[in-house]
Amino acid sequence: MGSLAGSRASELRPLVVAGALAVAATMLATGAAAAMHSPPAGDLSVMAVSLLGTAGLGIATALVVRRISHRISFTGQIVTFVVIALALSVVNVGVAAGLMFLSRHDLEVLFVLLAFSVVATAGPAFLMGRHTGRRVSEIEGATQRVADGDLATRILDPGTDEIGRIAGAIDAMTAKLELAERRQVENEAARRELFAAISHDLRTPLAAMRATIEALIDGVVTDDTTRDRYLATAAAEIRRASALIDDLFELATIDAGELRLHFELLNVEDLIAEAVDAFQPQVSQKGIRLEFERHGGCSVQADAQRLGRVLYNLLQNALRHTPPDGSIVLSTQVVDGAVEVVVRDTGEGIPANDADRVFERFYRGEKSRSREFGGSGLGLSIARGIVQAHGGSIRVQGGSTGAAIAFRIPVAT
Repeated sequence: MGSLAGSRASELRPLVVAGALAVAATMLATGAAAAMHSPPAGDLSVMAVSLLGTAGLGIATALVVRRISHRISFTGQIVTFVVIALALSVVNVGVAAGLMFLSRHDLEVLFVLLAFSVVATAGPAFLMGRHTGRRVSEIEGATQRVADGDLATRILDPGTDEIGRIAGAIDAMTAKLELAERRQVENEAARRELFAAISHDLRTPLAAMRATIEALIDGVVTDDTTRDRYLATAAAEIRRASALIDDLFELATIDAGELRLHFELLNVEDLIAEAVDAFQPQVSQKGIRLEFERHGGCSVQADAQRLGRVLYNLLQNALRHTPPDGSIVLSTQVVDGAVEVVVRDTGEGIPANDADRVFERFYRGEKSRSREFGGSGLGLSIARGIVQAHGGSIRVQGGSTGAAIAFRIPVAT
C-alpha cells in the first residue's frame, strides 16, 4: 500500500506543479494586461478564462500523449507537441486580440498568419524529431547488438546532450563488458593451462615412483645396493611431488588473501647473507660464483620466513639457469624509500617477450623457463605474491647479459 501511494503521489506531483504554473502565468498575464491597457473587467475575465482553459487543455493533451507515447514515434511526439502548443497560442492570441485592440479584418489576417506559423513550424519540428529519433534508433540498434553478444559495438555519438551522454555511458559499459569477457577468456585459458601443468608436473614423479616400487615388488632388484638406489630415487620423487603440492598450497593461500605475515624489524642484508651461506654448497658443486654486494642500513618491517622464501626462490631460479663458471650476484640499495634487492645471473637471460610473463604460475618460456631446467614453475609467482603482501613490487630488470630480478620492500619508518 505504501509503495502504491508513493507511486500515485509521484504521478500527481508534476500535474499539480503544471496546474500551479498555469494559474500563476494567467494571473501575471491578466495583471500585465490590466496595468498596460486598463480593459473592462469583463474582458479581463474572458481573457483569464481563455488562458486557463488553453493551459488546462495543454496539460490534458500532454497527459494523453504521455500515456500513448509508447505507440507514437519520437518524431510524432515532437510534432504533436509543437502543433498543439502553437494551436493553443493561436487561440490565446485570437481571444486577447479580439477583446482588446484588433478589428475583425485584422483579426482574420492575424489568424491566417498564426495558422501559417503552425504549418511552417511543423516542418522544422519534424526534422528535429526525425534527427533525434534517428539517434535514439542508433542507440537501440547498438544495445541490441550488445545483447546479441557483439561487445565490439560502439555508438560513438559526439553529442553532449542527454542522448549523447546516454550513448557515452552505453559505450563505457560495453567497453567494460568486453574487457570482462576478455579477462574471463584469459582466466579460462589460464585455468586449463594450470590444470595441464599440474597434471604434467605431478604425473612425472608419480610415474617414476610407480615404476620404482613395482620393480621392487616384482623382485626385479635383488641386490641391496640397487634396492637402496631405487628407494632413494623414489624418495627424491616423493620430495619433488611434495614440494609441488606445498607450492600450490602456498599460492592458493596468497590468491585467497589469507597469507599470514608476522612482521618484525629486520636487516635485509643479514637475511641475504644467511641465504648466500645456505646456497654456497650448491653453487660450489656446480662451479658457480655467488657474491653479495652490501649497501648497509637496510632495515624493513617484514616477515623473515616469507622474505627468506623469496630469496630462496630467486636464488634457486638463478642457479638453474646459470652455467658452470658463471656467477650470481646479489646487491642492495635504498631507492625511493624502499630497499631494492637485485639477483643477477650470467645465464641465458630472459627474452623481452617473456619479461612480463615470468611471474605467471607455471609459465615457462622456450628457453629460460623450459622444463628441462626443472622447478615447478611456481617459484616466481610465489615470490611476487609474498613481495606484494609486504607492500612491495617485483620486476625483471633490464641488462646486457644474463637475467636480473629486482624486488623492493618499503623501508621501516
